Amino acid sequence: MEKEKFKLLFYLKRGTQDKNGKSPIMGRISAGRSMVQFSCKCSCTPRLWDSRKNRLLGKSAEAVSVNKELDRLQVSIHKVYESLSGKSDAPITAERVRELVFGLNSESQGLLHHTDEYIDRFRERVGIDRSERRLKCLLLFRKHLANFVRYRYHVEDIPVQKVDTALIKDLEDYFAKEKGFKLNTSAGYLSMLASLLKDLHKRHIIDTYPFINHSIRWEVGTPRYITREEVGLIAALGEDKLQGYEKVSRDMFLFSCLTGLSYTDVYHLTEQHVFHEAGMTWIRKPRIKTGNVCHIPLLPEAAAIIKRYRGIHTRAFRHEPPKGYLLPIPGCDTVNIHLKKIARLCGIQKTLTYHMARHTFASQMTLSEGVSIESVSKMLGHSQIKTTQVYAETSPERVFLDIEKILPQLAHYQLTN
Repeated sequence: MEKEKFKLLFYLKRGTQDKNGKSPIMGRISAGRSMVQFSCKCSCTPRLWDSRKNRLLGKSAEAVSVNKELDRLQVSIHKVYESLSGKSDAPITAERVRELVFGLNSESQGLLHHTDEYIDRFRERVGIDRSERRLKCLLLFRKHLANFVRYRYHVEDIPVQKVDTALIKDLEDYFAKEKGFKLNTSAGYLSMLASLLKDLHKRHIIDTYPFINHSIRWEVGTPRYITREEVGLIAALGEDKLQGYEKVSRDMFLFSCLTGLSYTDVYHLTEQHVFHEAGMTWIRKPRIKTGNVCHIPLLPEAAAIIKRYRGIHTRAFRHEPPKGYLLPIPGCDTVNIHLKKIARLCGIQKTLTYHMARHTFASQMTLSEGVSIESVSKMLGHSQIKTTQVYAETSPERVFLDIEKILPQLAHYQLTN
């Protein structure tokens, strides 16, 4: 087929407008006698569209952004056509070009298509057993995955059946070399891809699970925590030194130091998660992050915090109306800002964050006090003991206390004169 018989046109679908008054931009590929249309997945203000140049007029942010996307799409389409032209003398159809550009055909939906469906299903469960924070991470993962597909394959999507170990390694290299991500950032995004592919495999959309021959590498970091003495300093901080919701942030942090609950699990804590059994009060709650159930004894100090704030639910504390939650915890970023000030007031030379409370509970409040690692694992909602072992850093004080217990037995082995 001669190249002059191939044509690409962008045009504005003026008869359709969204709530912002923008119309969708469409594309039309003509190859020989075949022709196919497609959505460019972008829109613009109709008055900015130049039908002669097939681009937006001017240098506004909207014009620059949309024109850049159309330029990129044009390059991708021409690259696919050039590739097909060099491989065979067989006729090239417009439909075939579109399939390769967008990675879609009648037999296989694209990887990004399934990613969008996966995220949509996740979004429906936010506030039930999924967190808004995790949703934001998934949306960011989707953005990086789309950029990788364009960078590596010069198309808008690839058939999900083509995802294999080689692609996973390419993605890993892309994160490290092109994006400069640290190992755990890359591993986090790869684990999201693994979860997506596992879901597709379970639903028989793909025949094999690509990660079966690929291990995700994580760098095991040292948990950051504060000592029991520093917890005491925070608890003893005078309320006259705290302004506005800083006192609430302080109390929520202490609550997590006493229960091991993460920020999002404290946020979603309700009366249904608190129960009485064997003469004790307990918290039994599935973790928002994993769904694993935490089984935590509610200490009197933690119970007092619940009692103090029970019934206090106002929009000042939350971004949404009350839903029967027990604790009026402010936004996570707000809490972390408050904790930085609280650390300074207490003379704590550490960058305090809310998640350090969970680490403090595991390391200082339980394991270092002789609570078994099995019990701590159950309270934290870990599915494996090895996850809890990260917190089991043995201090010199702990060694001394353990040895002190067996000193009477060791006395029997003294040498005689």
